[in-house]
Amino acid sequence: THWRHLVPVLIHRLARHSGRTRQLSAASCCVVASPPFGSIAAGRDCNRADWERLCPGKPIVAMDGPDADGKRDSLCAPLWRRCRENGPRDAIVRVSGSPPGLVDIDGTRSLCRRLDVPYLGHARLPLAAARPAERTTRIAYAGAVWGHLDSEAMGFNAWRRAIRDECRRQHDKDSNSCKWSWVSMRGSGAPAALTLYAASTFCLQPPGDTISRSGIVDAVTLGCIPVFFHPQQRELWTDHWRAAEASVLFDWTPAAWAEGAPQPLVKDPAVYAARAAAMMAELIAMPAERVAALREAVARAAPALVYAASEGGGQAGGTRGASADAVDHLVARMRALRLEPSTEEQARYEQQLARRAADRVAHKARRAEHSAWLATRNDTLGKRGKERSPKAKRLERRPKG
Repeated sequence: THWRHLVPVLIHRLARHSGRTRQLSAASCCVVASPPFGSIAAGRDCNRADWERLCPGKPIVAMDGPDADGKRDSLCAPLWRRCRENGPRDAIVRVSGSPPGLVDIDGTRSLCRRLDVPYLGHARLPLAAARPAERTTRIAYAGAVWGHLDSEAMGFNAWRRAIRDECRRQHDKDSNSCKWSWVSMRGSGAPAALTLYAASTFCLQPPGDTISRSGIVDAVTLGCIPVFFHPQQRELWTDHWRAAEASVLFDWTPAAWAEGAPQPLVKDPAVYAARAAAMMAELIAMPAERVAALREAVARAAPALVYAASEGGGQAGGTRGASADAVDHLVARMRALRLEPSTEEQARYEQQLARRAADRVAHKARRAEHSAWLATRNDTLGKRGKERSPKAKRLERRPKG
């Protein structure tokens, strides 16, 4: 499942949803789609003025790119501007699969009025999460440790390499303790990863180019307990599930950041080796009662993270009804939208303002610390460079010509 397919899935499901009306007077909001990624219109104004003219006096829900937190995000950029000026009273409400906050530290996307929805996973039914299947593998990690350019730049590939290396060490001691499966950003290797998830108790979900991963949805819908490494991962899709009840968190963000560092300070996998070993030891030793409680919470959460093939396809267990899936949850939130923000929306906006200010201060501190480290490192390398190696001395003594 390619991650950019989220918007077409949403549009087609909403077009057939029983909550749709063709009467503007009866509607709580209007739904529009941004231009497709890569199209000629993608860099234009997204027809915002036309949208407001066609839907006067009502919120306009814009289905945009699946990722509001990446550098290659497929977003219609003009929709995500002037968010601080408009605030929660913006007529445009953006729908995206990944909340801003990791990459966009110096920007204002996090202040945009928006609704977050789960990434698009592979399952169309949450049945596997509820089945009491035998789990022959304790820990699974499916992911790549290279090829994710943003992940490499931000330092998360160091986490991934440390996790992969420790998984291999555990596998050498006991083949059922941990298994690793390679899977690319575009889905290569996904069938093997899904098979592994369905047979595993815990599924490791380190951040990549963003803190969101479709693997989180895949794990939950297959009944595997997701294991997070960044505190912001538990804040994903809060209108769809209670992640704190259905996941395990090992916070690997630097302690120097009071709110949890958006990005690692150190990009050396060896630095995280001890953490990876301790993490796996804790998961392997976790009591059966705790595991059972987590699996029950995962089964309850699964329906609301699934994009079913048709309305009501979430099956039993959805918190908004016996068959509520991800789209049904989105529709429920859309029905509650008004031009004037609710108390909850206003409070969320003010919280984002405060967090953004704190993150920017911490980000500057991180840059200063990193610059000091680079200066020390370069000075050390410079001193080493002045010392000629034995090989260099031999070459100097070799007759010329």
